[in-house]
Amino acid sequence: MALITRRTAAAGFAAASLAACTGPTGTAFSGRLSFRHGVASGDPGADRVVIWTRVSPEGTGVVPVRWIVARDEALSAIVRSGEAQASAERDFTVKVDVDGLSPGQRYFYGFIAGEEKSPVGRTRTLPSAGVAEIKLAVASCSSFSHGFFNAYEALSKREDVDFVLHLGDYIYEYGLSGYGGQEALALARLPRPNVECVTLEDYRARHAQYKEERELQAAHAAFAWFVAWDDHEVADDSYAQGAFNHQRNDGEGEWPARAGGALRAYYEWMPIRDPAPTRRQEQAWRSVDFGDLATLVLLETRLSARDRPLEYLKDLKPISAVWDFADPNNPKRVAFGAPRPLAARDVPVPFDVSTNPPTPIEDWRRIRAIDPQKPPFGVAFLPDLEALNAQLDDPKRRMLGEDQEAFLLSEIARSRLAGAPWQVIGNQTLFAQITAPDVSKRFGPEALAALEKALPGAQAYLDLTAFRVPLSLDAWDGYRAQRHRILSAVSGGDSNLIVLTGDSHGAWVNEIYAPQSETLAAVEFGATSITSSGLGDLFANAPFDFDQMLVDANKEVAWSNQKQRGFLVVALRREEAVAEFVSVSNIVSKDYTSARSAMFRVRTAPGAGVGKPEPVTT
Repeated sequence: MALITRRTAAAGFAAASLAACTGPTGTAFSGRLSFRHGVASGDPGADRVVIWTRVSPEGTGVVPVRWIVARDEALSAIVRSGEAQASAERDFTVKVDVDGLSPGQRYFYGFIAGEEKSPVGRTRTLPSAGVAEIKLAVASCSSFSHGFFNAYEALSKREDVDFVLHLGDYIYEYGLSGYGGQEALALARLPRPNVECVTLEDYRARHAQYKEERELQAAHAAFAWFVAWDDHEVADDSYAQGAFNHQRNDGEGEWPARAGGALRAYYEWMPIRDPAPTRRQEQAWRSVDFGDLATLVLLETRLSARDRPLEYLKDLKPISAVWDFADPNNPKRVAFGAPRPLAARDVPVPFDVSTNPPTPIEDWRRIRAIDPQKPPFGVAFLPDLEALNAQLDDPKRRMLGEDQEAFLLSEIARSRLAGAPWQVIGNQTLFAQITAPDVSKRFGPEALAALEKALPGAQAYLDLTAFRVPLSLDAWDGYRAQRHRILSAVSGGDSNLIVLTGDSHGAWVNEIYAPQSETLAAVEFGATSITSSGLGDLFANAPFDFDQMLVDANKEVAWSNQKQRGFLVVALRREEAVAEFVSVSNIVSKDYTSARSAMFRVRTAPGAGVGKPEPVTT
């Protein structure tokens, strides 16, 4: 699609007789204005859609803004119009929930403030019945500092996409000293502000910087978006009570204030319907029906109820034994299961790893002489995986609150009962069970030192992969009991469940099985990032094929591509779903090409459930 510009819309705006915009008192706004951040639309329904823009005025005060929705790009066949107010209270953003539209129709929209006219965007309402196909583009993880938004531009040129589903990490909170800082300096893409976002004004400035990008504006102007936040819209690895990247005592303040400011900026700057008065702003989960073809349930997995994600370096302790130090000079090992003495202490157990299996060392004199930070050759402190697994399997650990879990299950059941062929979950983090491949001994000293420099703590993580640990504890592998409950409830012969996922910076096709079963419960398609780097970049020069190792190590991983940046297009049809993975050739310059990197088909049949993904070669 050719980029819709202010020039192409001029005739329609003039025909609408809206060149002079007046306020509610009849007094014209007299300052200089511009539309620097484009237009956007989102959260479409069968009879409505949210339209968005931002006015950039010189000076202060309330700016009257006229909006138009029409059937043609020239905005001459007007179907709805009205006036809104842009003010500093909402950072001069304008968002209108336009109703009274017809289902399954394409519309065009634009805005006027003073003598200035916005670009024209196109949007679409949801169909109501008789739907043969819906195409969703899936995107996530667009770090400004890591590179140019070529993938957004490539997406904007697709004529076959109906809607965009953005699954989070639309912005990144880090400053120049954080994730992506070196890339930002190399590409002259410095974040604004150049420090980490903490306040409302910080997050507003970061959103503004992103929406000044021509490629992102084009993608917004071309399609209606469904959007959901992940963690970086607030802070890395966030959860209901805090975040890995939030340090209260380092000047970052109280978590509720930071998260509240970040979400306020998000609702101001994104084409998402504001929460109802009865809901907290964190409760952003919702569902939509694409006529009688599919139901999309869009989750909120961070701020409403998630428990703190476990961390290997913090929560995985070494195997320990109980010793009685009543006599400090001659402590005694306490037998397993025996009562704990008053003078008891937990002591990490060193293992002789020259034996197979490793043998615990129980001589106190030897234990006392071992430095846990620098054990001698042939001695190691092994991780207590039993204790970690007990935490991961705790039924009280939640990614979703009880209300959202019930909503998810009820919407899937409702969709099935209505006879919709597909139920789709829009989800932020990997749902499949994925074990990290063993790369513990795959690097020489120089390569290992380079990895450690690029990612402090990398060596400790690589060592852990020898023990078949989950690839990520921040994903659903860190909340196994809740995943088990959801899969148990949705699996069955009439299950046609597709999970669409962002976050991981890699592309995935995963087969998700019902608990303790060979029954395929769902297929997961994971979209890679727009720009953000991932494991594939970390292992780019490694002497092994990391993608193949992921497939070989995991029953649920059917295909993986951790190297490329791009997006995903999923076509839902009555008897099949087809996932097309699109990649861009580079993100370090604006000279790029885009191409299909893979395609997979999932077939379905009444009563047979979702089928296994099959590669499509033509």
